[in-house]
Amino acid sequence: MEPQTEAFTELDIHLSIGQARTDIDDLDLGIIRLLRMRRAVSQRIQRTRLRADGPQIDPGREDDIARVYRSHFGDSGDDVAAAVLRACRS
Repeated sequence: MEPQTEAFTELDIHLSIGQARTDIDDLDLGIIRLLRMRRAVSQRIQRTRLRADGPQIDPGREDDIARVYRSHFGDSGDDVAAAVLRACRS
C-alpha cells in the first residue's frame, strides 16, 4: 500500500505545482498589462519634456523610483526598477 500513497502524493504535488504555475502565468499577464499602461504614461511624460526642450529622463525621479522598489524587494529592487524604467522608455 505504500507505493500507492507515494504515487498519490506525487500526483498531488504535480497538480499543485501545475496550478501554481497557472497562477504565476495569470499574474505575469497582469504585470504585463500594468507595464504597458505605465509605459504609455511614461512616454506621454517623455514627449512633453522633449517638446519643452527638456531632457527625456529625470535622473532624480528615477532614483526615487529605484528607492521605492528597493524598499519592497531589497537589493534586487534596483534590478527590478532598472528593468521597469528601461521597458517604459520610448
